[in-house]
Amino acid sequence: MIPVFKPLISKKDKISVLRALNNGEISGNFGKTINIFEKKFAQYIGCKYASTTSSGTTALQVAVAALNLNKGSEIIISSCTNIATALAVVHNGHIPIPIDSDLDSWNIDVKKIEAQINKKTKAIIVVHFLGNPVNMKKITYLKKKYNLKIIEDAAEAHGAKLNNKMIGNLSDISCFSFYANKVLTSGEGGMVCTNNTSYFKKVNLLKNLGFEKPRFIHNVLGFNFRMSGMQAALGLSQLKEVKKILIKKIKIAKLYKSELKNLKNIIFAKEEKNSKNIYWQVGIRIKGNLKNKLTKYLKKNGVDIRDFFYSMRNQPCLKKFIPKKVPETYNSNILWEEGIYLPSSHDIKDKEILYICNLIKKFMK
Repeated sequence: MIPVFKPLISKKDKISVLRALNNGEISGNFGKTINIFEKKFAQYIGCKYASTTSSGTTALQVAVAALNLNKGSEIIISSCTNIATALAVVHNGHIPIPIDSDLDSWNIDVKKIEAQINKKTKAIIVVHFLGNPVNMKKITYLKKKYNLKIIEDAAEAHGAKLNNKMIGNLSDISCFSFYANKVLTSGEGGMVCTNNTSYFKKVNLLKNLGFEKPRFIHNVLGFNFRMSGMQAALGLSQLKEVKKILIKKIKIAKLYKSELKNLKNIIFAKEEKNSKNIYWQVGIRIKGNLKNKLTKYLKKNGVDIRDFFYSMRNQPCLKKFIPKKVPETYNSNILWEEGIYLPSSHDIKDKEILYICNLIKKFMK
């Protein structure tokens, strides 16, 4: 089976982790590696501050908390994304407002956001889906017009750019994931990035059980969302190779596109002008009610795939939190019904991509 993705752990990565182990950096409060990883990642993104967390999900949770919004605030989110984005809203006592997708870019449809903004709306969480940057110019316009806070969910977009500026440095605060299938991995783990000193301090306070001075007197209800030194050592080692990884990811996508471009039932996402899509995963839409048959055919022939995300508007666990006034997300439903992403591991071979593409071509005849 050719997997959708498998983590690539190099000899250098293993040496880095072993060094952290030998230094006793087995938790979040020992050693220097965490601080080094945070500083290097902040430099890479181009922002002032970066703070490690235990996952991309917990990064989102403390990022939302750091904004100090009134309980019950409405936060606009993309309807086609991982459930973690909505959970960060709900777990902070706020109301998620899913906005339908754009069928060209597969990102949040920025033209549909303003109609859902009201006095309760306080923030927008922008998801750069599969590594494809959102049109942040329009998001920034809404931010200024309605005095909103903007969070970038950049879990899938390490190294992506818009107008030659790094994704993750185009908002008030941003979040990255280092889960096993991400561009960079630390196994589990995440990062919160910002240029705002008060947000940075709040994130560091919340993720570390609210420890202040004196140490065991707690004024806030914090969390234990710390990254370990071992995880940071792996992430730091992979960060050193990120340029090579991104070159490979883009090469993978170009080969898929080249081989499948003449199939009328296969559609790739369009990109914003002056953007750099890093293709965390290579996604396709399969028109003509053929998705289920094609996925079964691919799996039968040793090729794994993953579906796109189920719309937040229809998630069973969110129904009691989402107001009935929120419109149905028809385009996100289409992406769920037609969308898959194909094997995109860093080390996938050209011959494997050609094999997958030939299977798709054969099926489509």
